[in-house]
Amino acid sequence: MALLCVSCTTTREGGPPDEGTARAEVERAMQGYESASRLVHPDSIASWFAPGGVLFEPGIQPIVGPDSIRAVVAMFQGAKVDSASVRADTIEVHGRTALYWGSYFERLEFPGQPVSEQHGKFVAEWVRQDDGRWLIARLYRVPLPGTLIGAEVKR
Repeated sequence: MALLCVSCTTTREGGPPDEGTARAEVERAMQGYESASRLVHPDSIASWFAPGGVLFEPGIQPIVGPDSIRAVVAMFQGAKVDSASVRADTIEVHGRTALYWGSYFERLEFPGQPVSEQHGKFVAEWVRQDDGRWLIARLYRVPLPGTLIGAEVKR
């Protein structure tokens, strides 16, 4: 995947990138994950999770590992993402780990159901792999009040 190569920059010495470079790499990785999410493509979404990576969604058990994440996303065949965006509040870098704190908005259509909108806060824990890629170790999403799930949205 071309986006992964973009996020593999290292310092001249071949060691881990400096904090500013790491922040930029994590931002590009998050953009790659969001692009995959907009397509609702199970393999693409799962590829952004580290082995043992966990997706935490309200109301369901944690989804552990790329294979389980792929299987859950596959259950949403036919879903259409009308709009999706993330905004970084801050990106903290701690060596090979980065915490991406932010906000999200989604407008989704599921076959046979009304349009739903969701917005909220999230934190993604990214871990730099030995090959330089940043992958998600944990992703927590917290919808905020006012989220419309399964309710008709006026267009």
